[in-house]
Amino acid sequence: MKKIILLLIAIVTLSSCTQQKIGYVNSSDLMKDYKAVKDLESEIKDKQNLLQGKYEQVALAFEKEVQEFQLKSKKQSRKKGEARYQELMYKQQQIQQSQQQESVALQKESQDQMDDLIDDMKDLVKDYAKDNGYTYILGTNESGNVLYGAKEYDLTETLLDVINADYKNGKSAVSDEVKETVKDSIK
Repeated sequence: MKKIILLLIAIVTLSSCTQQKIGYVNSSDLMKDYKAVKDLESEIKDKQNLLQGKYEQVALAFEKEVQEFQLKSKKQSRKKGEARYQELMYKQQQIQQSQQQESVALQKESQDQMDDLIDDMKDLVKDYAKDNGYTYILGTNESGNVLYGAKEYDLTETLLDVINADYKNGKSAVSDEVKETVKDSIK
């Protein structure tokens, strides 16, 4: 009987040593409140506004050119009018293509930078897990990866503090060179 009790105590002790430490984070909240993401979104919005302003000016100038053509077309020969009309159509297409190319380039740049931030965040979460003895840190979001988790295992706020502190201290995945490029293009 004594041996069975000792064996049970040994089994309980061994099983308690192999328990895994698990936590979870709300991935959506983590991204929404990550200071680096907010800064990147602000920079991209500024660039979009700049691009929009640039093309509004181009559109106004083009519109003025079209109005001048319309006024002069009544006095021009039909052949000259048609040639000028073709030139204006070509110019309009060039403006639209240029605007589309710049928009696509801006979208790609912002997506690349966002991917870098996500990778950075994953690395920070991984480091936090290793430093604090977590076997798993699960992500929860709208799709329901974690349907329920006890509040004491929710690491969202803790990890948010860690990644924002790292960002504040200059440890973001967005390189200084990329930040300078974004700032220069906004000016």
